[in-house]
Amino acid sequence: MTDLLAILLRIAGVGLILLAALHLPIGRRLGWKEDCKQLTPANEAIFHVHTFFICLVLVIMGLPCLLDPAIFLIPTRAGAWIAWSFAAFWACRLYFQWFVYPAALWRDKSLETALHACFTVIWFALTALFAACAALQAGWLH
Repeated sequence: MTDLLAILLRIAGVGLILLAALHLPIGRRLGWKEDCKQLTPANEAIFHVHTFFICLVLVIMGLPCLLDPAIFLIPTRAGAWIAWSFAAFWACRLYFQWFVYPAALWRDKSLETALHACFTVIWFALTALFAACAALQAGWLH
């Protein structure tokens, strides 16, 4: 079980770091630069700072998954805290995907619906992966 989880954690690590890097082309595709011009200077600064920290969090989450997945697999109090925290984080992100973003953003739009489905699978997989690591930390899985 731990060998499989280690492989999945490394894949997740690459994916999280890639997602951070993809914020540049995503921002271009969604026209963030043009949208920011309509914001007040304070809101524009907040937008850029929040985007930076989202990317930083993705990299900080991705690096231990990629470089040292044992952190999540060898039972320790710190490992349990990290695994449960990451599972809760991605569960919240999954919830927001369905219940905070308005369905009008993706419904009846083929590309947006495909992306919505893709990110639903990704957020669910990350939630399940870190929940499995947390269960391993708790001794519920062997």
